[in-house]
Amino acid sequence: MSAFDLEEIARADAAAAWNLFMSVNPGLVGMWLPEQGADEVFAGEPRFAGTLVPPMTAVPVDGGYRITGRIPFVSGCHAATWLIFTAVPTDDGIPRTTEDGQPVTVLVFLPRAEWQIVENWDVLGMRGTGSHDVTVDGVFVPDHRAPLLVPFADAPPGSAFQGPLYRMVIWQGTAVMAAIALGIAHTAIAEVTELATAKTPAFTTVPLRERAVAQSEIARAEGHRCAARAYLREVLAEGYAACEAGRPFDTDHRRSIQLAASHGVEAAATAVRLVHQVAGTSAIRNNRPFAAHFRDVHTVTQHAFVSPSRYESVGQLMFGLPPEWPLFAF
Repeated sequence: MSAFDLEEIARADAAAAWNLFMSVNPGLVGMWLPEQGADEVFAGEPRFAGTLVPPMTAVPVDGGYRITGRIPFVSGCHAATWLIFTAVPTDDGIPRTTEDGQPVTVLVFLPRAEWQIVENWDVLGMRGTGSHDVTVDGVFVPDHRAPLLVPFADAPPGSAFQGPLYRMVIWQGTAVMAAIALGIAHTAIAEVTELATAKTPAFTTVPLRERAVAQSEIARAEGHRCAARAYLREVLAEGYAACEAGRPFDTDHRRSIQLAASHGVEAAATAVRLVHQVAGTSAIRNNRPFAAHFRDVHTVTQHAFVSPSRYESVGQLMFGLPPEWPLFAF
């Protein structure tokens, strides 16, 4: 399932698209699992939920780790059969580090019986995702379900995980967030176009669609959406082609996808704001869809993977500086 399949679903229901994405995309990180772990996790028809940050603390014990903690923003947790998250092993309370001083991180896979949901998803938008917190209390995780999280180049996946999407790792998921936001924008534009054929704003005699300001704003909204979508499609195709041909999926590909994703979400939010202005008071009524589109797209803008802070991360790479966003390593 591609980013643009999920965009299509988001046109109908953004939260449904998000949860479908979250239930399957984390499975891509299964490339890090050893054979025993993969056989266990992917038996049957697994449904995933999870997040990569912030990491929990893992206390090393014989054969694995014992983990206690609370994990936020676990979209689709009610439907999930497996929870995926990161943890940092400690020795006497001190986090283990790599030679370059970075925290050693393991990727943890927990079956449904070993975690609890805290019903606390009370937010502005994307309410249907059910992204509640999850708690883990002293659970033992065997080594084969807690592999080291290392860059792809340092640990090529096993034979079952050699496809292009596995080589793109998290970057397909980063792009999906933008595609979902662009799906929201598509529907908002379509709905305000329909509204404009029927509405005559208060204190005027000119239908909304005949007003110059509405014409200008709707065109600008569509321009933002289409340009961002084209850029996102272009860089995704380039990255996928490289992986399919066995070429390195390098920092340039990651940087381009990050920029396209952050820009895509920003452009989608801009388009929805323009729609909001065109719709007038119709945009503030809860019996119309415009308010939900506004809330949903602006909630997506706050996700760390596509937030405005990632422009800074991309700029650091463009200037030849080490990026503060650690996921560029993957």
